[in-house]
Amino acid sequence: MGQPHSTTASSTHNYLLTPPISPSHSPSHSPRSSSPVQKYYKVDSSHIFRDVSPVFRSIDPKTYDDILKRSKYQLPSENEHIDRIQLRHLIFRYVWQGNFSSPVEEKLKDGAKILDVGCGSGSFILDVAPQFPNSKFYGIDTAQMYPSPNDPRIPPNASFSQIDIVKGLPFDDNTFDFVHLRFLVQYLTEEQWNEKVIKELLRVTKVGGWIEIMELDLIFHNEGPNTAKLQGSTISYFNAQNINSIISPRLSQFLSSTSSFSTIHHEKRCTPLGCWGGRLGEFALIYFSMAFKNMKKVLPQFMGINGDEYDVLVERFNEECEEYRTYMKTFKYWGQKC
Repeated sequence: MGQPHSTTASSTHNYLLTPPISPSHSPSHSPRSSSPVQKYYKVDSSHIFRDVSPVFRSIDPKTYDDILKRSKYQLPSENEHIDRIQLRHLIFRYVWQGNFSSPVEEKLKDGAKILDVGCGSGSFILDVAPQFPNSKFYGIDTAQMYPSPNDPRIPPNASFSQIDIVKGLPFDDNTFDFVHLRFLVQYLTEEQWNEKVIKELLRVTKVGGWIEIMELDLIFHNEGPNTAKLQGSTISYFNAQNINSIISPRLSQFLSSTSSFSTIHHEKRCTPLGCWGGRLGEFALIYFSMAFKNMKKVLPQFMGINGDEYDVLVERFNEECEEYRTYMKTFKYWGQKC
């Protein structure tokens, strides 16, 4: 345990998605100096996205075909929230070229115990568990969106339970070979991240095991004026709930401050929003449009506008993503417990 850790900053240039920009393809707009993005980041406009549809189809046909089958995501469904989570899984599986970045594949082939924290609809486990039948997968979440125990989709080496990590995990110390967590930025305060979640992840992970966290900051780059308004209001709304929606800088600090990791890797990937970014951008925009439509339950009142005005704002968000070539970033941290 007390070994010094090292932080490895992996390459952040995703050549499949962000080839170098050429002067003739520079975005016609740049972020305004007063935008929420400028407040938190030095905006990187040195990369641009190309249409990745052919690459998408040839490298990951399963993801591409799955998304095509669900090409009406913008329409209401019986459970749009679960559909949106599944779409998010497919999008970011492609963006990151796989379901995990930690070097655990051989261990999973041999047989390991894997914990998926905040499993949501169970998309990660339902996708990964059949590939590694010798391993055992445990999915936990505070909400019962995951399949019921008798659902035929659940592989025999997987199970799901309703558990709140903030209240503590009902597992012994050093239980899991790989612990996976993603997209909890909207649900956890900084104190919960630092004092509860990371400590519990470390406690239940075996020495030599890996912990992987993926999050997205709720900000857009190259945003238009209406997008900036929508984005700023969303950030303010979560701040009012004591939730930092731009968590990646703090996560990096929290993880680096512990002496329990021998190595911590950090990488970011960019994702286009809109058809200007090809098929990937098209579906990424559908996902965020669905997310904002879901926020209609609370955000218009917080902004002091009515529902119709909010709908117009979301519609203009869609238009501006094309005009300004808007994109967003996801971040991953993965480390080995020492």
